[in-house]
Amino acid sequence: MERAGDILHWMFLSKVHKPKKRRRHRFLKGVKIVFILILMGMIYSLGIAVAENIQVNRMIANFKERSVFETEVTIEYSTNRFQTRRYYKVSRETSYELEDTRSVFYDQTRKFLGQSGDIFVSQDSPFPDTPLVHSFISYYFGGHAALKTSDNRFIEAVGFPDDDESILDFILHPGNEPHNFSATVSKSPSNYWLNPNYRTESDSSYPYYGTRYRNDFIGLRVKGVTQDQIDGAIQYGEDQLDQSLYNFLFFLDMTYKYYCTDLVSRAYQSVMVEESKQRNYSRALNDDRFITSVNDMVLSRDTYMIFYVEVIEDIWHIYYLEDLEG
Repeated sequence: MERAGDILHWMFLSKVHKPKKRRRHRFLKGVKIVFILILMGMIYSLGIAVAENIQVNRMIANFKERSVFETEVTIEYSTNRFQTRRYYKVSRETSYELEDTRSVFYDQTRKFLGQSGDIFVSQDSPFPDTPLVHSFISYYFGGHAALKTSDNRFIEAVGFPDDDESILDFILHPGNEPHNFSATVSKSPSNYWLNPNYRTESDSSYPYYGTRYRNDFIGLRVKGVTQDQIDGAIQYGEDQLDQSLYNFLFFLDMTYKYYCTDLVSRAYQSVMVEESKQRNYSRALNDDRFITSVNDMVLSRDTYMIFYVEVIEDIWHIYYLEDLEG
């Protein structure tokens, strides 16, 4: 009888504990599925990033292959600061390159690049002194983008808070209320991209970029854009000046906050896309319509490359779409 009682007791306990085991099994199975989905998402995003970087590098190589060396000049960029440049003329071949007859230089002196509405982008992040962060941002998102204005300046969103501000302060602020934060949409005091005196030796990025802003960068122009559309895109950016905060969450909280590529793409969206179809994830200059990266804008069907600049051994190599006669 005792033996039979033990068996019945064991059977009772097994029935009591079985549901708990099942719940635990289901929980672990759920965790495993979530982990697999996250891993698949990371692999997919890495694959997209690799593919986009390969395509951009191929575009740059093709642009350079179309070029012919023109001349080497040394200019006095500022008092007692000389800069050696090599110009390479790139032939205009496509319909959109030929239809827009504007020069890619600001004026005939060729000291500055870009006309109003042109987009300057850099793949390299502003954090070269932090290797892992630098590599991740540069490869996945790109370093910076800015929209050129008619007065040879740039409208841009730059995320560098003052010492007495924290990133959390920006994240918690709703964005549509008064504030005195520093990291907002702003207008640069000058056209700085070709400036050989951009940074000093005390700058943390000096060991990597020297006195330059970046070692290489790209100029883009929107295909078939009208002057009214350019003016409208610039006006969109100016409407955000000194009030719209930098968006440190990037793909969240986007209504009143911007990051650099986001600002430029949404500025052009405001004049290129019907108002009812406009979204925070821009439907202009960004074919995947999610987070706008530098590579998204370079590869977009809406844009084309108008110049490429790289600095090698302190010589500035400038590849540019040729000026059209007349």
